[in-house]
Amino acid sequence: MKLTTVLSTTALAVLLGISVPVFAQDDSHPQEEKRAEPDAKADQQEKQEDKQVDKDKQIDKEKAEKQEDKDKHAQQEEKSAARQDERQDQRADAKQGGRIPEDRFRSNFGRAHTFSIGHPVIVAGTPRFQYGGYWFVIAQPWPVGWAYTDVVYVDFIDGGYYLLSPVHPGIQISIDVIL
Repeated sequence: MKLTTVLSTTALAVLLGISVPVFAQDDSHPQEEKRAEPDAKADQQEKQEDKQVDKDKQIDKEKAEKQEDKDKHAQQEEKSAARQDERQDQRADAKQGGRIPEDRFRSNFGRAHTFSIGHPVIVAGTPRFQYGGYWFVIAQPWPVGWAYTDVVYVDFIDGGYYLLSPVHPGIQISIDVIL
């Protein structure tokens, strides 16, 4: 019984040993065809990728052109705004440094007419405030220790207007009137 088992196992092993290489030889040709197909697919995929790259480049170019147009337009607007600001500043400078008529000055300004500035308006980096129907530009830095809520008055001294405070005697802030 052992002999039959050994012989049948040996016969089976020989049969399998011969059939595997034969099967492998028959199967080799379809594998080559399968290998050739991926190359064709790879070529097609490369062409599609090239087309996509070209499309992406075109889109990037269009975006860059649009951005350049936007930048040019923004620069033109900035130049236009700067010119307009210059014209307004020139007009303001032309009117700045004027003189308030004497009768009007006596009725609204001087030591007897105190007020507090509150919140000055900043125009072109310079603080301004309004009082008595006139706009005034603060022409020098605001003194340390002074608050915009302090009581002040406008006076005309030696041909110029000054902001003074009874709370801070001896300090004068040069101001210009805008007519």
